[in-house]
Amino acid sequence: MPTHLFLAGDSTMATFEASKYPQMGWGQTLGQYFSNDLIVRNHAASGRSTKSFISEGRWDAIEKEFQEGDYVLIQFGHNDQKPDEERATKPFTSYQDNLRFFIQRSRAFGVTPILLTSIARRHFDENGNLQETHGDYPQAVRELSAEEGVVCIDMLTLTREALLELGDEKSKNWFMRLTPGEYEAYPDGEVDNTHLHERGAHQHCLLFVKELIRIEHPLASLAKIG
Repeated sequence: MPTHLFLAGDSTMATFEASKYPQMGWGQTLGQYFSNDLIVRNHAASGRSTKSFISEGRWDAIEKEFQEGDYVLIQFGHNDQKPDEERATKPFTSYQDNLRFFIQRSRAFGVTPILLTSIARRHFDENGNLQETHGDYPQAVRELSAEEGVVCIDMLTLTREALLELGDEKSKNWFMRLTPGEYEAYPDGEVDNTHLHERGAHQHCLLFVKELIRIEHPLASLAKIG
């Protein structure tokens, strides 16, 4: 019986309808990087924080599909830092509390949680340095993973390093930076340094899978990259 890999997260990980092409969350393409023995179930949704993911019953929906031996990736932060009451959390209190809830519930089902920091936004300054936009949320994830004994894949660090290596201009190819008329769905073009182009979604998957291989995570045995 195949293992399931569930994804809980926001728009940077979510699956987008064809009408939004070429926008894709990196979770949308992740299944292509594993063998058929792993089935990716993407529950990530645009605009959600740890708080709203719980309050809207989205975590409950994942639990209904859990089977012992499965895995769940948990990546939030972009929307936890938003000011509205429906989504806002504080890094070292309510944000960590919600992540701890995900961890404890997963383990109750015999499912292994994996925490991820948010992916980097593409915000370069005039000197070619990548600005940090996530505040204390990534550090809150790192500290909680140590406290709870949960694997943390530091996607922020991995993606920051990759974007810096590409530089300001080349890194535009990974994001929704579209010229007018380039895609039918975006007649006026698009300037978005947070959400991923199909190219960027695949590159983020590669960063994630290569990190699994580097740390010799059990899921690496199911990886399929050339």
